[in-house]
Amino acid sequence: MQKHIVVIGGGPAGYVGAIRAAQLGAKVTLIEKEILGGTCLNVGCIPTKALLASAAVYSHFKSAGQFGLKADNISFDWGAVQKRKERVVKKSTAGVGLLLKSRSVEVIAGQAKLLAGKKVLVTDNSGNQKTLEPDMILVATGSEPLVINIPGAGLPGVVDSTGALAFSEVPKDLVIIGGGVIGCEMADIYSAFGSKVTMVEMMSQIIPGEDAEAARVLHQALSKHGVDIHLEARVEDIRQAGPGLAAIVKLKDGQTLEIPAQNVLVSVGRRAYIKNIGLEEAGVFIERNFIKVDARMETSVTGIYAAGDCTGGWQLAHVASAEAEAAVENMMGHSAGLDYSAVPRCVYTHPEIASVGILERPENKEDILAGKFPFSASGKAGCLGQPEGFVKVIADKLTHEIIGGVIAGPQATELIAELGLAVSSKLKLEELISAIHAHPTLHESVREAALQALGRAIHLP
Repeated sequence: MQKHIVVIGGGPAGYVGAIRAAQLGAKVTLIEKEILGGTCLNVGCIPTKALLASAAVYSHFKSAGQFGLKADNISFDWGAVQKRKERVVKKSTAGVGLLLKSRSVEVIAGQAKLLAGKKVLVTDNSGNQKTLEPDMILVATGSEPLVINIPGAGLPGVVDSTGALAFSEVPKDLVIIGGGVIGCEMADIYSAFGSKVTMVEMMSQIIPGEDAEAARVLHQALSKHGVDIHLEARVEDIRQAGPGLAAIVKLKDGQTLEIPAQNVLVSVGRRAYIKNIGLEEAGVFIERNFIKVDARMETSVTGIYAAGDCTGGWQLAHVASAEAEAAVENMMGHSAGLDYSAVPRCVYTHPEIASVGILERPENKEDILAGKFPFSASGKAGCLGQPEGFVKVIADKLTHEIIGGVIAGPQATELIAELGLAVSSKLKLEELISAIHAHPTLHESVREAALQALGRAIHLP
C-alpha cells in the first residue's frame, strides 16, 4: 500500500525531502505558508549571493587598472542591482515548483498544524480547512532571525537580514551587530557599494569558531575595503539621532563609542521556527527551543520526523537537505544515517572562506599534521590578481588520514569540495597527492598544502 507523507515547510529540507519521498514511491503532500524555497532561496543564500556577485563585478571594474585596463566613470544602479537579485530568486523558486510538479507532489499554500494522533490540520491561504491523516510527517519549518533585547532594537531603520536584502537605497552608514557569516557577507556587499560599514562582534574574532588564520585574512580584507571592525565589543543601545540612528558601543577597553548609522543590521544568529505548529498538541518533545530528533531524524512521536534548522543542528541549507533525505529514506523502510564529519562551511565574501572537518587548534597541535600553502605562491591566483589567503590541509599525525581543511582566498567555496570528499572518504595525504592536479589552477594549491604537511612542498622555499 502506498504511504502518504506530509511535509510541513517548503525550504531546502522540505522540498528536497518531498522529492526524495516521491522518488521512493510515496504519495506526498507539501504545505508551505509562504513561497517555495524557504529562507534560503527567498531571503537567504540565493539573494545574498546575487548581491555579492554584483558587488564583486563592481569591485573588479574599479580595480581594472591592475589588469592594464581602463574603466572610467564606473557607477551602479542600485534599483537594477535589486531587480537582478529578484530575477535570480524568482527563477530559483519557480524551479522548485517545477521539480515538485514533475514528481507529482501535491503542494498546498497554507498553514499546517500538528494534532494528536499524527494528524495535520491544514488552513489554506483562502481560509479553508481540512484534516490530513498521513502515515508519516516531516516537519521542516526552518528558522528565523534572533531578536536581540537591547534598547532601541525596534526603531525604524533597525533591520534583520531579510530587511538588509531589500534596502531601497544603499545606506550611507551601516552598523552591523554580529560578525558571523551573515554579518560579514553584508559588510562585503554594502562596503563595496559605498556604505560606511561598522561591525561590532562580541567574540575575539569575526566568523567565531572558524580557523583563526582564515578569520584574520577576512578581517584584513574587510578593513582594507573600509569596514571598521570592533571585536570583544557590544552594542548597548540604539538611539534616534536626527534623521538617522546612533549605536552606542561598549568597546573592549571599557570606553563607549557612539556610531552614527542610517541603518542598523542585527545579525546575531537564528532560532527554530516552531511556534503555532502544534508540537505540544502532538506530543513532540522540544529541547532548548528546538525539536529533538534521534539519529534517524525521528522525533519523540513515532512517525513524526524533523529535519533542518528547526532541529537545532547545523544551520546550513545543504545539511537540511541531507537530513531530509535521510529522514524520508528511514520513513520508507531504508536505513539512512548521517555523517557530519565532512560538512563544508562557507563564507561567500571576497576573499571567500571555506572549511571542513576538524580545524587546527592549540589543543590538537601535537596530534595532527597541518600543511599550508599560500595563494601568493600560486601562479593562477597571481593571474587572477587575488593572491591573498591560503589552503590548509589537516591530517592525523599517525595515520596521515585527512581530517580537515581550511581555504581562505579565491573560489574557496568551490575548492573545499575536494577536501570535503577527502575527509568523507577518509583519504590519506599520499592518496590526495597521487592525483595529478592541472596547472595552472587554484586546485593545485590543495595538493601543495598536502605535500607541505609531509614536508614535501615543491613550490615553497
